[in-house]
Amino acid sequence: MKQHPKHSVAMLLYPGVSASDVAGPMECFGLANYISGNGIYTLSTFSSDGAPVEAAGSWLTLQPNHSFDSLPENVDTLLIPGGPAAFALSQDSEIIAWLRRRAEKAARVGSICNGAFVLAALGAADQGKLATHWLFTDQLARLHPDVDVDHDAIYVRSGKVWSSGGMTSGMDLALALIEEDCGRTLAMEVARHMVLYLRRSGGQSQFSMHLKAQFSDLPAISRLQQWIIDNPQSDLRVETLAARAAMSSRSLLRVFKEQTGLTLGKFVAETRLRHACSLLEDTDREQKEVASLSGLGSETNLRKVFMTRLGITPSQYRQRFRATDNTPAGPETSGHIGYDDAWLYRTEVKDFQRSLKRR
Repeated sequence: MKQHPKHSVAMLLYPGVSASDVAGPMECFGLANYISGNGIYTLSTFSSDGAPVEAAGSWLTLQPNHSFDSLPENVDTLLIPGGPAAFALSQDSEIIAWLRRRAEKAARVGSICNGAFVLAALGAADQGKLATHWLFTDQLARLHPDVDVDHDAIYVRSGKVWSSGGMTSGMDLALALIEEDCGRTLAMEVARHMVLYLRRSGGQSQFSMHLKAQFSDLPAISRLQQWIIDNPQSDLRVETLAARAAMSSRSLLRVFKEQTGLTLGKFVAETRLRHACSLLEDTDREQKEVASLSGLGSETNLRKVFMTRLGITPSQYRQRFRATDNTPAGPETSGHIGYDDAWLYRTEVKDFQRSLKRR
C-alpha cells in the first residue's frame, strides 16, 4: 500500500458527550491505519483532567489517554464531538480559552453534530460556514450571527474549519479528511469496509422531514398528518384537508404551522417526496407508477422534484439507495455537496469478511 504522510488526530472527551460522535469518526481513522498497514494516523482522546468521562445516557465510560496538560503539541486535527452537554461546554470560559489556543495551532479543527456550538464559541468559524444537526441550525444561527450556518449540509469545509451535521455524519467528515490526507483510493476502501457511501448525495433534509415535523398534540392535526403520510396519492388540496380536519382553510393553515413548525404545503410536498424515495428504495415499480403512487403526478414532475430537492434524478437515487443493490454506482455529480466524479459504493458485510481472509 502506498506510503502517506503521517497525521495526528485528537478528539475531545467530556461528561455527557455522545459516544457515537467520538467512536464513529475515530473508527474511520483507525480503519485507515489498519488497511494501509503503516499507521498513517496517531489517534488521541483527551479530557480536561485526563479522568474517565461518562457518555450521554450513562451507559458507557470513556477513558481518555491525555489531559489538557499532556496532549502533544503537534496535533494536526482537533475534533470536537457533540452531545447533550455540548451546549453547557460552549459556555465554559476556561475550556473554551484552552481549546481556542490549541485550535489556533492546529492545521484543522472540526466538529461533529452540536459540537459546532463549541466550535462557534472559539470564534474559529467567524465569517465562515458551519454545519450542525438540523434540529439546532436555527439556534446556532441566532446565537452566532457572525457564522454562516448551512442548514442542510452533511458536512462543510470552510478554510481550516470542518463541521458535520448529525451523529453519523461525523463519519462522512472523517472520510473526507482521509481523502484529503491520503487520496480517494484509501478513503473508498475505508468506506467499503464500513458499508458506507464515500459521498452521500443531497443533504440532511432528505432524511429529516418526518422527524422535524413533530406530530401535533392537537388530535385533529395529528390525525391529519398521519392520513397525509398514509395517502400521499390522494387529493391533498387545502380545501379537501380542511374539510377532513373539520376546520376552515384559513384556520387549518395557521394551526398546522403553529403545531408542527412546517407549512401544510411543505409537509405535503415532503411527504410525497419521502414516499417516492421509499418506493425507489424498496420496490421495482417503474418511475411513472412511483410518480402516481406518491402523488407527484407525472414522471416529468417526479424528475423535477428530485432534481430540485435532492440534486439527483430518480434513477440515480434508486441506484445509490436501493436496499437490494450491492453494485458500485458510476461517477456522478452530488447535488447539494457539489462533488464531481463521486463513486458511491454499496457493499455487504460478507465483502468485508472476504477481504479480511485475503489479507
